[in-house]
Amino acid sequence: MAAAFATVDDYEKRAAVTLTGARRDQVEAYLDDASALMRRHIPTGYTPDPGTTKAIAIAITRRVIANGGGYRQRTIGQYSETLGENGGLYLTADEIDQLQPEDETDPDADAAYTVELVDQSRHGWRDDPADCWGRLL
Repeated sequence: MAAAFATVDDYEKRAAVTLTGARRDQVEAYLDDASALMRRHIPTGYTPDPGTTKAIAIAITRRVIANGGGYRQRTIGQYSETLGENGGLYLTADEIDQLQPEDETDPDADAAYTVELVDQSRHGWRDDPADCWGRLL
């Protein structure tokens, strides 16, 4: 199994918590699950920025910890709260986009490069390729 994109220590720093026992094990499992879901959206041969993958794994884990039941709204007495997302382990469209290269066919599509034209034919370069018909007839 591949390593998670973030550690429990990374989570603790960003959530400003100290985890022990079963809660620490749970966060570690959620980080593993989040990383597995993220890998499904990363194209083969592409490696996203490690800082980005860490941030996304932690965001997914924080969402599931905050709203593990997947509730959209809850009411306790006269207090009512509407939660913005469905909860659970999922990636937002923006997170999926951040796991993609700039151009899916070429991760360096926005980089500058030079192409050198080389004629490797045995007849050499011809300005008008149609003039070869005279030799063939």
